[in-house]
Amino acid sequence: MTTYRFRVKYEHDPTSLWRDIVIGADRTLNEFQSVLNSAVGLNQDHLWFFGTDQDYWQSPVQYKRPEELEQAVPTMGDEEEYNAAETTVDEMIQELKLQERDRICYLFDYGDEWRFYGILKEVDNDGPSDSEPEVVNEKGDPVDQYAPPGERL
Repeated sequence: MTTYRFRVKYEHDPTSLWRDIVIGADRTLNEFQSVLNSAVGLNQDHLWFFGTDQDYWQSPVQYKRPEELEQAVPTMGDEEEYNAAETTVDEMIQELKLQERDRICYLFDYGDEWRFYGILKEVDNDGPSDSEPEVVNEKGDPVDQYAPPGERL
């Protein structure tokens, strides 16, 4: 039984906008992404992926929105792709060999490139593995996804 706590930060202003999200090990990355988007002010209408560290497009492993894989959208390179709806948070952590304080990246909307990164802040081996993702701490107002660049926060 395990839960993970991630601090998700907006890359362009990480001290002004961040969210702490706790999620059970057995929950999918798709579920994680849904709560993350809602918490930072993004919708669900664009392509997205989780990747390694802060590599974004250069990430050798990408956990993608299921619809992207179903549509057979061409990849940007030779990265390994996984379906985020079929991958649990624990599977990602094991695959990437993440330890506390390690990072993942999250890219939303391939045109506007909303960039976030998540720091694995805590591993609670006594937490319920089926715990739904939940925002437990936050700083800053959500972004305005449709505001002109420079006016988005």
